[in-house]
Amino acid sequence: MTDAKKVLQSEVVAVKTRWADQVKISKAGPESPTAPLPIGVQRCVPQPEAASAFDQNELNIKLWVDSLDPKEQKMRVEVLSELPAPLREAIAEQTLGRWQKLVAKAEGSWRLETIFTWVEDNFSELLLLLPEHIEQYHGVDTNGMTIRRYTIVELQAPAAAESDSSSQNSDGEESDGDGGSSDGADGTGSELTAEQERLLRIKLAAEREADRVWREARRKEAEELGEAARQQTGLSKKEQQARIKEKQAKAQGVRLRKAGAKANKFDAEAAGKKPNKKNGLLH
Repeated sequence: MTDAKKVLQSEVVAVKTRWADQVKISKAGPESPTAPLPIGVQRCVPQPEAASAFDQNELNIKLWVDSLDPKEQKMRVEVLSELPAPLREAIAEQTLGRWQKLVAKAEGSWRLETIFTWVEDNFSELLLLLPEHIEQYHGVDTNGMTIRRYTIVELQAPAAAESDSSSQNSDGEESDGDGGSSDGADGTGSELTAEQERLLRIKLAAEREADRVWREARRKEAEELGEAARQQTGLSKKEQQARIKEKQAKAQGVRLRKAGAKANKFDAEAAGKKPNKKNGLLH
């Protein structure tokens, strides 16, 4: 095994060791003439606390290495998260640029662990690369406070709307005045539809956030109550105390001496029995 291959393997192992279940490794099969290249190192980066205002729980990033020599800069970045295609491309491009700079400064290292850490540290910044895909709405945090949240949306394709509008305009030129007024109504209707869709997305995002907050509150309540909340006694407090005393009495009644001449005999004193001063009997 060459030194370059050992370096790459050690970095892949370090990433897998650090993030375990978050990491998946892929490589070319032995039948490939370039085996084991290309090697893919994929990490599902969880949402950090600093990015909790986003409705995006993870960034699934896959780094591809196409050469054993870092100096050749033969690397690629793939974003596998469910995001709009333009945003995925922007995140991949930004991450690749950063990765290339890190590798250029390093001596014979791929800096895999460093670039994955950078993605986690810049989670919010990467999602904000294309602001047109971000919509804001008001949600509620775990303390019941109103906060600003962000959801990621697909953009409406303007081409279809423009073609419809142009065809309507051409029809309007050939028709009478009534036709012209109907074109205006159609245009307004399409704008209202787009606005209604936007408001619906915000409403759904707010409902998801409210549901998340409710579930989190119930989880915290369960943790505070602990095991006692899950025990079903079905008895009143007096009945519980009576049963406890009954069990204690039974346990005391079978207590035996451990040593001495009266070994294995009933130990009245240990059982809590006291002699009656009048007749000397144990009670």
